Amino acid sequence: MHKELFVRGSGIGPIRMGLVALGLSALTVTALARETSSATTTVYVNAHVFTAEISAPYAEAVAVRGTKILAVGTRQSVEKAAGKSAHEVDLHGQFLMPGMIDAHAHPIYGGITLVMSQYPDTAISVPDLVNFIRRQIGDKASFIGDTLVIHGLDLGFWSHASDIDAILSQGDFAALPIVLNGYDGHTGWANQAARLRAGINAEFIRHLPVEKQKFFGFDANFAPNGFVVDFGKGIIDQSLPAPSPGLLLAAGKAAVRYMNSVGITGWLDAAATGSASGDPLVAGDSGILPIYRELADTGLLTAHVAAYPVVSPDAGLGQIALVEKLRHQFSNVPNLTIPGLKIFADGVIEFPAQTAAMLKPYTNTGTKVEPMFKQAAMNRMVVEADKRGFQVHVHALGDAAVRASLDAFELARQQNPAGKLKHAITHVQFASDDDQGRFARYNVIAALQLLWAEADTSTVEMVKPYVDPAAYETMYAARSLLDKGATIAGASDWPVSTAEPFMAMYMAETRDGGEGVLFANQKMPRMAMMYAYTRNSAQALNQLGTIGTLAAGKRADLVLVDRDVLTVSATELKDARVMSTMFAGKVVYGHGL
Repeated sequence: MHKELFVRGSGIGPIRMGLVALGLSALTVTALARETSSATTTVYVNAHVFTAEISAPYAEAVAVRGTKILAVGTRQSVEKAAGKSAHEVDLHGQFLMPGMIDAHAHPIYGGITLVMSQYPDTAISVPDLVNFIRRQIGDKASFIGDTLVIHGLDLGFWSHASDIDAILSQGDFAALPIVLNGYDGHTGWANQAARLRAGINAEFIRHLPVEKQKFFGFDANFAPNGFVVDFGKGIIDQSLPAPSPGLLLAAGKAAVRYMNSVGITGWLDAAATGSASGDPLVAGDSGILPIYRELADTGLLTAHVAAYPVVSPDAGLGQIALVEKLRHQFSNVPNLTIPGLKIFADGVIEFPAQTAAMLKPYTNTGTKVEPMFKQAAMNRMVVEADKRGFQVHVHALGDAAVRASLDAFELARQQNPAGKLKHAITHVQFASDDDQGRFARYNVIAALQLLWAEADTSTVEMVKPYVDPAAYETMYAARSLLDKGATIAGASDWPVSTAEPFMAMYMAETRDGGEGVLFANQKMPRMAMMYAYTRNSAQALNQLGTIGTLAAGKRADLVLVDRDVLTVSATELKDARVMSTMFAGKVVYGHGL
């Protein structure tokens, strides 16, 4: 077992402990009171057990009764707690850990990419893209109504938006609405047929305020080339035919199966209603919450889902009441909670979008992008949400967006000193040195997508030439945040990228991409990432009392892995395979538990 623990955000510095130091042979095991039900008790033995409990991170055995964990500790103590009639399972030296939790994802929309077409190639070739689209038209499997929708395009395609438009808006394609979505979830492209339906033309763009024009690609005469980002993409998305309930339910089923298959038993759905355009929440909009209800009603929601409606601070505090109504409306849905609300502080950094709010102007345009809210409105929203018991989850990539969000959280801590909720900022692609320590100071979780922390085209060519050099040095500063006391939660933003936790842990540890290592001083320790995907993400869902660690009385969410992910090399970690996933005492993926 690893001997060194890295625990931040809990007041505990690096501490050394091992199996002997823990004194597991004498560990006092807290067992559940004996249940009078006839539930079978199962004891799992002969495994490397990681509990994610800071005081006792390793164990020899785990007992499960019904939906909950009965006991964790030494084999002798667990067998005693389980009783002589317990069924014993030998795990043959495999690795047992808590069900993993994703602190920021969009699984229903990820499920749509599983049941619809995803562009399979990262190579930027317009002819290859056109040939792929021709095949999809023939297959007819990726249509929403009359519109062909393709997901997962590499962002490099947007530099060729005019070339794409010259082909896909003409000839055989002229009458067919076609929409292409970037893998980031913020950018896309629409051909002329789709744009005309959405009302996007030269006249429309010419009369937009300058700050809105940046969300579209267009030439000197304001003629659009099809590229859209955030606000622009929102207009295209809203013009699409509504996905059928059947498509959404199929997507939900596929999403749950996929998440369980990679060891995930809980997630924060970061846009249960609303979109990346930051539009206000409106009365009657329940978004994808009914899909979660239908999954739960049929016993298929085998994960803890914390759903966050999107609100706009500038639209006023009345939106909090709408979130409260949604919470009441869906309060009886098993495994579904609505613990908070989501706010977009900015967009994305990559060229040509450049809608992330940075402290200094983009060097290619001289444009300084501001956060998507007025600071006073953001302050009021965060303070009021905190008072009323709602966690706030903020999308902030740029250092200006991160600072504005932290300013609001600072005010909430000042005005509500008794408040204990752990709010969160997700992405944090850039955070100034001055702001990094504020995460711990104001008890704000950093929900990070560290699979993205690699040196590749998206972080080098599409960012480095366009931002202040000093700001660039703070990209994905995970280790700095950790060392300054921040609680780091693991997140994927799936379907922006894969939800596989071990892939993200590998990249967090190596930061090694196709163009070298992205700031080696920001590499994360293995143990810190194990905590990030278990107990820390449970805090982001406000459910650490019931999930996120292996402890007596908690839900029996377990993951069996084919290797000891604490001791293998980084390369072997990347290839780790989930053998079995248990949710609330029931195996929902694989075998072995």
